[in-house]
Amino acid sequence: MSASTETTPDPAQRKRLRFLTCGSVDDGKSTLIGRLLHESGAIFEDHLAEALKAGGTDTLDLSFLVDGLKAEREQGITIDIAYRYFMTPRRAFLIADAPGHEQYTRNQAAAASQADLAIVVISAVDGIKVQTRRHMAIAGLFGVENVILAVNKMDAVDWDENRFSNIARDAALLAAKLSLRVIGALPVSAREGGNVVSRADQAGWYSGPVLIDLLETFEPADLAQSSFRFPVQHVARLEGGGRVLLGQVASGHLALGARLRAGPGLEAEVCGLWAVGEAADTAEAGDAVALQLTPELDIGRGSVLTSPDAPVELARRLKVRMVWLAEEPLQHGMAYDIQLGSAHGIAAIGRVDGAVDLDSLELRALTGEVRTNDIVVTSLVLSHPLAAMPFHVLKALGAFILMDRISRRTLAAGVVLELEQLGTNVPWQAFEVTPSARALQLRQTPLVLWLTGLSGSGKSTIANLLDRRLFALRRHATVLDGDNLRHGLNADLGFTDDDRVENMRRVAHVAGLMADAGLIVIVSLIAPFTVERARAREVIGSHRFAEVFVDAPLDVCAQRDPKGHYRRAQTGQLNQFTGLNSRYEAPEAPDLHLRTDQIAPDDAVTQILAWMESPAQSV
Repeated sequence: MSASTETTPDPAQRKRLRFLTCGSVDDGKSTLIGRLLHESGAIFEDHLAEALKAGGTDTLDLSFLVDGLKAEREQGITIDIAYRYFMTPRRAFLIADAPGHEQYTRNQAAAASQADLAIVVISAVDGIKVQTRRHMAIAGLFGVENVILAVNKMDAVDWDENRFSNIARDAALLAAKLSLRVIGALPVSAREGGNVVSRADQAGWYSGPVLIDLLETFEPADLAQSSFRFPVQHVARLEGGGRVLLGQVASGHLALGARLRAGPGLEAEVCGLWAVGEAADTAEAGDAVALQLTPELDIGRGSVLTSPDAPVELARRLKVRMVWLAEEPLQHGMAYDIQLGSAHGIAAIGRVDGAVDLDSLELRALTGEVRTNDIVVTSLVLSHPLAAMPFHVLKALGAFILMDRISRRTLAAGVVLELEQLGTNVPWQAFEVTPSARALQLRQTPLVLWLTGLSGSGKSTIANLLDRRLFALRRHATVLDGDNLRHGLNADLGFTDDDRVENMRRVAHVAGLMADAGLIVIVSLIAPFTVERARAREVIGSHRFAEVFVDAPLDVCAQRDPKGHYRRAQTGQLNQFTGLNSRYEAPEAPDLHLRTDQIAPDDAVTQILAWMESPAQSV
């Protein structure tokens, strides 16, 4: 290990560097990490004995120290991210060894999103390969800004200086194209240890630092100098009363007595601060802390505390870059669970701008479905606002995963490129007669009753009966029927997921305008997507929107088949029919749930009218 004249810091106080190794398969990434672990004394004796046995009597199989899965050992490759921790007298390290094979691209993207630095390992024998380019591109696309170029296996080319210089030059040109900063390029032999932790005598022509020196002296961006931001991960109660907020300081500096902001009108002072279970006076970026506020704020997991002058914006739509991890293709308009920072919500895929070509590094038009390991730039529409920042500004609020809402499988991982604004620069034209004045003149409370359910569940029948009953009660109402609208307003739309999303968007805005006119609007629409129904509620206004789930089992709907849609779909005459070959996301908590296989349409209408006349809904 390289010597240092500096005072050795206490282990608990040593700064930690997260770094990633990447490159093509068989270029020696695992062996290089094994060398670092072995030389730093981070290997237990029994594991070392296994590695010696794996390599032969006198040979130490260094890659064995990293390849932890049985399948990896049997195949002689890395197939999962291997995380390893080690320390030197000057620093602590967390290494991520990412797989080299193309089918495990997703693992490398996940590792890159959390790394401060990447070591690009290139074989001196083979030079830069396609997968070397691919790994460097992914590292850059998912947040790595600094790289070390380690030209490995120099012992196999007799430490040829020209060979090293040519490879290092080409790799540096590639890094520049990817906007990666090269902080060092060095010739190494991971197998022999040359220039990894001690200087290689065979490379007298190289006078630069060895690898461990570069790792010990590299300083990532100092987040402590940024504005204070603290995503809340958990809320706990103190013995004797009082709430504490737990999480990791994402950026900035915190001290007792500091004033913090959690949103408009939500400010408080830090009256208690703990780090590692002990009372503390200050904390900075990277510290895991618990803090107490006075006065207490009604906030929870997913909220973000900031300094008053640097609030975090709440986003409803994000432009993102993500790698698709699932075996099944991505579905436009599908509702997925999203974890963004410490916050959870629901997101739907909006437009897809294109897929990243990892050879040309350009965004190309998508010609087919988004499949496993594809990296795409797309927009996400969120069901409710979440705190977010571009990933290059702050990783803690710019990295996300998408999960299946039922199985909880991780389907995609990505980074936020920008927060998209939903509005335009067109000013709103105000009029003197307000929606409330129109409602007062009509002597009724405007309301949008959004009837959603499968075809044949009874939506149109109930809408017609409800309209008749309201007319008899001298209430001013109108019906927006999905089939009728496709003869006019939505005649240009088909039945793809994108067209269904646009169909719901248009209907929501029309219904909102009708509610502005003081009307009771009955919408009869399949409206299959959870996120888009939530968007309709937002557009119309939650106070005048009711989601009515008209619910009947699929077999009952198919038996009724009032418009012959099921028969046509089953004989192949109608594609993308909801319930058969296109999904329907049933409401989880509708305002009204009508089980039309158990009650008659007249009874369903009576339930709606009773709900409308309840005290919570009356004028």
